[in-house]
Amino acid sequence: MRRRFGQFIDKVLERPRSTSPSGSTSSSATQDVKGRSSMTIATSLSNHHLLKERLRTVQHEELKLSIADIIRFLQSVNVTIDNIILSKLDTEIKELSEIVTLLSENNGLSTTQKLSEDLSRAIDSAVKKARDLTSCPSTGPPPVKLDYEKAVSHLSYGLHAAIGNYRVQSTAPNPALPPRREKSTREISGRVVGALSIAEKMLDGVPVPGLKAAVGGLLGVVGAINKLIDNDDDLVKLTDHLQRLLKIVTKPMEDSDTELNIAFEQRIEDLTEDIEQITADAMKLKEQNIGSRFLGSADNASAIMGLSLAIDRAVDRFQVSGTMVVERGIGGIRTGISSVKDGVERVEDDIGEVKYDVGLIGKGVGRIQYMLESTHLSEIEDRALNAIQPRADSARYDFTSQSSSSFCLEDTRVALLKNIEQWAEDSKSPPILWLCGMAGTGKSTIARTVAKHFDDCHYLGASFFFSRDEDNRRTTNLVFPTVAYQLARRIPSLRDHIVKVATPDVCTAMMRTQLNKLIVEPLRHCNPHSSPLVIVMDALDECAKESQITEMLVLLAPAIRLVRDTVNIKLFLTSRPEVHISSEFREPGMEAVSSISILHDIEKSLVRADISRYVDHHLRRIAKVILPRHVVWPTLEEKETLINMADGLFIFAAVTIAYIGDIKHRQPKQRLRNILSASDQNQASVSFMHLDNLYQQILMASLPEIDKGEDAQALMLRVREILGTVVLLLYPLSSRSLEMLLQWEEDTVEPTLGPFHSVLSISSDPTPIRVFHKSFPDFLIDKRRSGDFWFHIDPIEHHARLALLCLTHMNTSLSRDMCGVGNRSLSELDDVEIILQKKIEGHVLYACRHWAAHLKETMWTEELGAALKIFCEHKLLYWLEILCLDKRLSSAILALDSARKWTLDAASAVILANCYRYLLYYQSTTSLGPSHIYQSTLPFIPCHDLSSSPWEKELQNSPRVVMTNGSDTWDRILFTLTGHSSAIYAVAYSPDGVLIASGSDDKTIIVWDSRTGAQIHSLEGHSKEVLAVDFSADGSQIASGSNDRSVRIWSSITGTLVHTLEGHSDNVRAVSFSPIGNIVASGSLDKTVILWDSVTGSRIRILDGLSDSIWSVAFSPDGTKIAAGSSDLSIIIWDTETGTMTSRLKGSEPGSNIYSVAFSPDGNRLASASEKEVILWGYKSHSILKRPDATPYCVAFSPDGRSMIAGRRVGQIATWDVASGSEIGIFSGHADAVVSLAVSPDGSRIITGSWDGTAAVWDMSSGWESPGGSDDPDQKVHQSAVRCIAFSPDGNRLVYGTMDDSLTVWDIGAHALIHTLIDHHDTVTTVAFSTDGRYIASGSEDRRIILWDVKTGESIKTLNLGGTVRFLEFSLDGQYLVATYDVPGFGARSGVVQWSTSWKKWSTQSFEECQPLLTEEEAKQVLSGSPAGGAPPSGTYLARDQGSQWVEKRCQGTKVERLCHLPQHDITVSASFGHHFAFGTERGTTYVLDFSPETFGITSTTMYTDSVMFGSGPD
Repeated sequence: MRRRFGQFIDKVLERPRSTSPSGSTSSSATQDVKGRSSMTIATSLSNHHLLKERLRTVQHEELKLSIADIIRFLQSVNVTIDNIILSKLDTEIKELSEIVTLLSENNGLSTTQKLSEDLSRAIDSAVKKARDLTSCPSTGPPPVKLDYEKAVSHLSYGLHAAIGNYRVQSTAPNPALPPRREKSTREISGRVVGALSIAEKMLDGVPVPGLKAAVGGLLGVVGAINKLIDNDDDLVKLTDHLQRLLKIVTKPMEDSDTELNIAFEQRIEDLTEDIEQITADAMKLKEQNIGSRFLGSADNASAIMGLSLAIDRAVDRFQVSGTMVVERGIGGIRTGISSVKDGVERVEDDIGEVKYDVGLIGKGVGRIQYMLESTHLSEIEDRALNAIQPRADSARYDFTSQSSSSFCLEDTRVALLKNIEQWAEDSKSPPILWLCGMAGTGKSTIARTVAKHFDDCHYLGASFFFSRDEDNRRTTNLVFPTVAYQLARRIPSLRDHIVKVATPDVCTAMMRTQLNKLIVEPLRHCNPHSSPLVIVMDALDECAKESQITEMLVLLAPAIRLVRDTVNIKLFLTSRPEVHISSEFREPGMEAVSSISILHDIEKSLVRADISRYVDHHLRRIAKVILPRHVVWPTLEEKETLINMADGLFIFAAVTIAYIGDIKHRQPKQRLRNILSASDQNQASVSFMHLDNLYQQILMASLPEIDKGEDAQALMLRVREILGTVVLLLYPLSSRSLEMLLQWEEDTVEPTLGPFHSVLSISSDPTPIRVFHKSFPDFLIDKRRSGDFWFHIDPIEHHARLALLCLTHMNTSLSRDMCGVGNRSLSELDDVEIILQKKIEGHVLYACRHWAAHLKETMWTEELGAALKIFCEHKLLYWLEILCLDKRLSSAILALDSARKWTLDAASAVILANCYRYLLYYQSTTSLGPSHIYQSTLPFIPCHDLSSSPWEKELQNSPRVVMTNGSDTWDRILFTLTGHSSAIYAVAYSPDGVLIASGSDDKTIIVWDSRTGAQIHSLEGHSKEVLAVDFSADGSQIASGSNDRSVRIWSSITGTLVHTLEGHSDNVRAVSFSPIGNIVASGSLDKTVILWDSVTGSRIRILDGLSDSIWSVAFSPDGTKIAAGSSDLSIIIWDTETGTMTSRLKGSEPGSNIYSVAFSPDGNRLASASEKEVILWGYKSHSILKRPDATPYCVAFSPDGRSMIAGRRVGQIATWDVASGSEIGIFSGHADAVVSLAVSPDGSRIITGSWDGTAAVWDMSSGWESPGGSDDPDQKVHQSAVRCIAFSPDGNRLVYGTMDDSLTVWDIGAHALIHTLIDHHDTVTTVAFSTDGRYIASGSEDRRIILWDVKTGESIKTLNLGGTVRFLEFSLDGQYLVATYDVPGFGARSGVVQWSTSWKKWSTQSFEECQPLLTEEEAKQVLSGSPAGGAPPSGTYLARDQGSQWVEKRCQGTKVERLCHLPQHDITVSASFGHHFAFGTERGTTYVLDFSPETFGITSTTMYTDSVMFGSGPD
């Protein structure tokens, strides 16, 4: 019936072709859309322009869009349309234009809004139907003329219905709507007549005889009556009834999908009879009155009323009969439900097949689109994407190193793979799916199959397969850069976003930064799409660092929530059920966005069936390839036995098949019998028993002659060595690299490993040889599994062999600048990885990376010790060059530390310790490039340690430190942490000593690796300064307190915020974790201490008894007591369990806050620090035990309780003996007050935080005493920040002034102290030698200039000024001294002191003032040509680029060459004279470097200073 109705519509819409003005016919109705004329039907509609004009006045946005859609559609149709259809459409458009005008005029009325909305919906429906008829399908021919005529007709009828509905609604009584402009009754009747005319044309072919004739007859009568009637009201009534009839008649044409069943045809036939009767009655009326107009008003009305009633009766009869048909049909529908269900099931099966086929087509189209997009990258785009570095390309599922056979066999894992596919395509399913399974259950094979499937469907966004075998796949460091790179290649809309942010800094940043910048932000701004975007990550348990995977999982859940609004992202993860992974999936945040599929819990019958298919398929393939055709193999019993032995482990099946089908041996039947005979079928299956038997069988078969002669024994040892090497390497090597590492002959590894293809992935060089599955090395190393048989691998023995080989290769291969990079920095090298690959052989690079790791796993031997000593004395610096290029200096630090602790050779230990200290301190500068080892950092090794090392010969072409006031041995500071941008208020060690946390004025907390100084996390969330930090007892959490009045709990593992604890009403000055449990105490200026539960985030209790602000809190070692330091000069102690106050200690000097409190390790003593004193308390006896002399901000005990340490306001730390209270050490290192400190758990290190914005890690392993005791003069003299520096005119002397009000004069050549000049009362700000070198002039913040006699060191003249002396200098001719200083004045309105700069000069003859003041121009004239004049010196000289800390060779202000990068981060001032360069630091250390003329070509004696009187200086 549907087909009949479609044919009917096609027939009734056929129209004769229109002729052109020239008389020729238009183009064929079947002409292709692409070939049609550019003229559109819009130009043929006289009212089209009227509608466009009215569009500008429409106020209702939805109606405006609807009308615009009409206009766009009309402008898109450029085929010739039948004039009748166009005429009707033109009329509707005119009517619509007038309605739009009316609505615009009454826009403010409430009724207008409703009318506009209804009209808009009706128009949208009409336009949509028209567009559907002309939309080009994905398959099949484009639309033709007939399609466009159908579309325009439907649009016309749709507009007609919309306008009619509007008229009905608008005629309802509505006082809010003004009277609308009425159409004349003749016009209304004309519209009905026109509609009936088109309906008559469209009824051709309707399978109801007589309907068209009846409508035609009615049309003629209505036309005649229209001419006779002069009563408008009567005509309106008749017209309304005709409109009702018209709607019934034309309904089949509006619904092109309506099916003309028998009942409906019968109703149409009945309606036809009624219309014929009405027509007959009307014809009588016409015949009686033809040609005259004699009917009166009453007769006229009566006749028309009769026609109207007849029409109503016909319509009512039609509708009632339809209702009865429906009601009768309901019973039939009910009785047919069961049969319909059966039919539906059959139809669903058919639909499923169709959907599958359509899906394949869609996926194929998507794949083609993806291929086109990914293969048509411009050269610029390709280069930009390849610049996303570093990344791990080998982590892709389809990388060449991935085995091509490692996909699920067809018809295996069907249900599981189907479930995964449905999960991905279901937008309502959780975005994360974790496939968890025991070793050998086939997780990676499934993951690779899933990735390939979604890649084929164009759903795959990225894949990352972890592996312990490869450095770039064994951590999470490159996960997100790699994923971002793949996303950018696959999704063009993401490309620009990712390329823009994927800088090397971001790609090497913390994991959270990588995820946010490379993945989350680009996905949030990409084009939204509903199709799934699948990311596959396999073998999370293969990540070498558990904490990294934990952090990644914690970060993924909130990240997915951020992007799900724009992208239907799906993460498919696989791993073993390791505790650290399983626990994260049980966290509430992860549970909400994930589901878990446990692979080893899948019904065993399903797994067995899959293994059966796998085994059957491969055994048949083996038989076909190797055995004769007539041989039937294996037997059903053999196959069943083999499947039973697998016991659900796919790895057993895979290894067995690989072993049996080894093409080189061609003995599948015998090998299968060997495997089956090795199994005790009477023994109950235990974990891995059959797998272990299988591995034993494979190894036994590899050496069939093991007991026959010396050759067999040699082969056995050879196999053990190569197997031990392969399974213990930290990443896999190719066969050739293995041969070179093991010092074997070429082409010997592959033949030796030939029998092991079933357990090893062996490919031709340069593909690395890999273990097929981790269960194999587990078997070899575990003596309980491999037993005492010859192939057991002893890890200690084999690690020793590998360590020796690594040291041997480095000792024979490494040399200075072997990569040929010269003095270039890493930033100047295009591709460091390629340089390493070309210049360093694979086995040597492996040795450089991992020698210390193998050394750590073995025991000391004389042979290993001797090889290590050679390495230390001759190759250590060359090794650092390689790791610098390899960007692994943090690994080098750990390697050096491990090796120095391992070695028993004292000489090697000293060298390793020196190198360890050197690299810790100068890591940032060394990382710039290999040449900086020699040019920028090595010269600054303390001279004692340098002279005792074998490295001095490497400094022949480097600058030399010829003078320094620093120690000739390493000082106590190991390294400085420089990540904060402002003062550091708080520091803390984790309980295991591995992590450091620091809180800063910059509102952040940074978590550091205490071993290397590497930044791990930056915790951002506080809105004001962070004043306190502490670690939980298990180290998993960090608490922080801030001026924003909140306490925050963070995860130290992931860096994410756990809780925000709010309850204080003022700044939180202190936080402390209990050493037991999860209690956190916080102290605030609001005079409260609050105890919190760090797990739940709930408040436990508020401690009372306080009368003033709290500045410090601490728990006793057993967690039973809490102490708090207050502004009321007291320390209050509470019982933790009950919250009751147990004691109050009072003894601080008035006007002092107690900034720090600490319990001794035994809990019997308490130390407190205020601004004015340190007090040691016996808190149980409420007595003061000691009052050491100090001005501290913080205090702590050593872990053994014998020593106490405090941070001072002058940048020092001081230590005391607890028993005697005597000072035992003072250590300088900060440029400002030390306001926080913490001691490592083993007492070997201290971390301090300072107002200078740095945290310093101090080495206390040699004890807490100063090297010379408390009376050591070098330790007693405080080295304060250097503020000015100058050379004497002959370059032999150097003077510098410091913040401790003194000046120091040195003899450079003799490296001897000449004078310490003390007479100023404040910081010395400027200093200069007279031209003849006899005098030194110094200026200070004490507003004085002092003249000193260089020979005697005595002051000879004091010049008093009105403000701080900023700069002074002698004129070039030596006649004048000129100084600039601050002059105070008062603001005219504010009365605030305002400072300006003035200049004065004095005669050097008498040092009398020459004139009151100089202008700036006069001062410049006097100092013309002097170093302070601001103009670049003439000739060649040394200068510091203050922005980058490079020492440069310059000529008349222009850089000629960069010579070295100064490693000190706190340089304050510098100057040069000829080839000598001097600088001072915030720590008070001064250096003089000699850039020898022979090496650096500086022969002039030009003097330079970076402190000038005018402008910003030569830089």
